[in-house]
Amino acid sequence: MDQKTISQDILLRMVKAFVKNEVAPYDMEIDHTRSYVNNLWSKVKENDFLSLMLPEEYGGAGFNGRTSAKVINEIAKGNASLAVTLEGHFKSVDQIVKYGNDELKNEYLPQAKNRIIAFSMTEPSGGSNPMGINSHAEKRGDKWIINGDKIMITNGGLAEIYCVLVKTAPDELSFFVVDNEMEGFEYGKQENFLGLTGVPVGEIVMNNIEVDESHLLGKVGMGKEIGDSAHDDARVLMGAVLTGIMEHELDLVTDYATHRKAIDTPIIQMQGIQRKIADIAISKETTKLLYQKAAWMKDHGQDYEEEAAMAKAYGSRSAVKAGDDSLQILGGYGYSLDYPIEHLIRDARAMEIAEGTVEKMRTAIALKEAESRA
Repeated sequence: MDQKTISQDILLRMVKAFVKNEVAPYDMEIDHTRSYVNNLWSKVKENDFLSLMLPEEYGGAGFNGRTSAKVINEIAKGNASLAVTLEGHFKSVDQIVKYGNDELKNEYLPQAKNRIIAFSMTEPSGGSNPMGINSHAEKRGDKWIINGDKIMITNGGLAEIYCVLVKTAPDELSFFVVDNEMEGFEYGKQENFLGLTGVPVGEIVMNNIEVDESHLLGKVGMGKEIGDSAHDDARVLMGAVLTGIMEHELDLVTDYATHRKAIDTPIIQMQGIQRKIADIAISKETTKLLYQKAAWMKDHGQDYEEEAAMAKAYGSRSAVKAGDDSLQILGGYGYSLDYPIEHLIRDARAMEIAEGTVEKMRTAIALKEAESRA
């Protein structure tokens, strides 16, 4: 066994212990209070979870995509919100690693150990179609002046550094990196979403923010490529989150069905219950295989766009269905706000929208299939 494999095993054992002791016991409280209680966020930083996939030359642990996804999966078993917060950070760091110039990397990647980085494309005027955005950057001398309003940002308000999509010409999209210490940066409205309630989702407003050329991510006009790359990376990790949600559901329903009796027979012996539990297990395992394949392909430099879309599309729809089956198994307890099933359904439902809708994923998959057969 090589040193990296040993390090990965140690890491995953540490993460499992952290989830058991610091995350899972507070799952319901996180959902109800819409915050990371019990000083959880400070503990995440103290355990260096923000830098797991950060390259070693910038002070990170340098773990690959498969290991990072496994960590997200383990955390999601305890609380999906925390897993999504880390997913948003990981995908943003990934884009700076891939597209940042040396000056940008040297400035911001070492900070990623302690400061959250977020990725921002959505605006009131543009979501799935990025050409609809109004944010823009204008070149003045050797500086860029950025103006605009970004909404529904995962970790918006918690993050201190943002990769923002803007227009650098009427038909040209580019990304810049800005941070909350820059003059003209303001936080805006926080969303009040139905699920994943621990994740802060918010707005930033940019009023004449001035940045150097080094804050350009990639090159001018690379906005679509960088945005697509971020979506692909996020969808791999979302597959890991969705697997964790279904594992959480499976733990709850198997325990309940084993101990709940109809007269003298545990309901786990009933075929109707068995079918639902089997369906959840199959969906969980299928989503796991999809996200792990996508992560493996990413680590090996292969095109993983289709597999990432499959992990998200199949996983999100399956996790919602698994939650519905779980609720039915638990009956009145499943319908109660005092038990986790209802918030797991809400959490999974968010994944059918975030980082591209299920409908958009199916379109992408179908076009990839057609392309591969052309």
